[in-house]
Amino acid sequence: MKRLLLPVALLCAAPTVRAQQLPVPGDKNPDWALEKSEARPNAEPSDVLSGTDRMPNAMQRSIKSIGNRHYHWDASRQLAYEWQSRLGSGSVAPDKQVRVREERTGIAYVYRRRAHQ
Repeated sequence: MKRLLLPVALLCAAPTVRAQQLPVPGDKNPDWALEKSEARPNAEPSDVLSGTDRMPNAMQRSIKSIGNRHYHWDASRQLAYEWQSRLGSGSVAPDKQVRVREERTGIAYVYRRRAHQ
């Protein structure tokens, strides 16, 4: 009986692999592929301090949703995320494409989720 329980205990103790939820420009993004990046028209780099929250949900660390369109603000990195989820899926996690605006540089990025192999 002890021999049977040891492999089960080892499997339960093994670290779980979690998918990367949101891409970060300039970092390794194993679950996301950069499709394009573009400077916003008339955009200038922001002089807002990195600790300043410019979005109302920054303190809540939550995702604001309107229908199947979702928004998230990462105050520490000054990144604004926007994506659509599948209708009726019940999930707010991005499944295909995410648009990321980097407020410090004024650059917008579009990432597409990589296919799992």
